[in-house]
Amino acid sequence: MDFLGDVLGYVAGICTAICFLPQTISTIRSHNVDGLSLLSYIIYALGMLCWILYGLHLSALPMIIFNSPALLFALIIIWQIVCYKGKSE
Repeated sequence: MDFLGDVLGYVAGICTAICFLPQTISTIRSHNVDGLSLLSYIIYALGMLCWILYGLHLSALPMIIFNSPALLFALIIIWQIVCYKGKSE
């Protein structure tokens, strides 16, 4: 195995897994979803779901593990957009 390649893969996986964590926390705290695109998050979530299913097909555990949190965060943001879009506090 190529050590540098593995390290890069895991760093990329961690970044992908947590990239929407700050946005998720922000929307949960503030309920402010102004400027967030529902369609963009739906497309992103669909892509993450496809990566997870592809990982299951390949039995690629890192692909499943790293894309699952990203899908969860995207789904939480989608829920927040649906609940709070157009509502001001």
